[in-house]
Amino acid sequence: MPTNARVRFERFLDKNDFSMGISDTDITLTADKWTELGSFQVPAQQEIAFGVGNTSEGGVDSRRTATIKLYSGVSQTTNGKLRLAYSDANGVSVQPIQEDLLANWSAGVKLGEVTKLRVREDSYLKVFVNSDTAHLIDFSTTSNQVDIPTTTYML
Repeated sequence: MPTNARVRFERFLDKNDFSMGISDTDITLTADKWTELGSFQVPAQQEIAFGVGNTSEGGVDSRRTATIKLYSGVSQTTNGKLRLAYSDANGVSVQPIQEDLLANWSAGVKLGEVTKLRVREDSYLKVFVNSDTAHLIDFSTTSNQVDIPTTTYML
C-alpha cells in the first residue's frame, strides 16, 4: 500500500483511544468466542499501522513493547488470547495482525510494524479477546492498561 506520506511518526494509543476508559461500558466475554474490546478510528488524511520498528538482520531491535492488562473486578484476566486486527470502515473485512496469549500481553509483547500493512482514514484498529471462561471486563477499574505502539503516516 504505497503512500506519499509527508510525515511519519510513532505514537502509543492507550485505553481511552480504544474506548476502554473508566467511563466506558464494561464488556462481557463469552468462553471460547472472539469478542471485540475496543476500536480506534483512523482520522482523515492518515494511515496507521500497529507496531513500531523492526528487527534487522544485524540483530538491532527497534520494536516497541505493547502492554495490555485487563481486569475482571479486582483480579487480572490472563486466560485466553488477545488479537490486534484491522477493519474496514464498515466492519465487513477484518484482518488479524498480531495474536498472542493474553498472559504474554500483560508482561509486554514486542510489536514491530508490518511493512506496508496499514489502514487508511475511516478504517479501524481493533482489539479482540478470546477468553477460556465467561466473565466481565471491568472498565471502571483504573488498573486496566492498554499501551499499543503505532506508526502514523500523515498524507
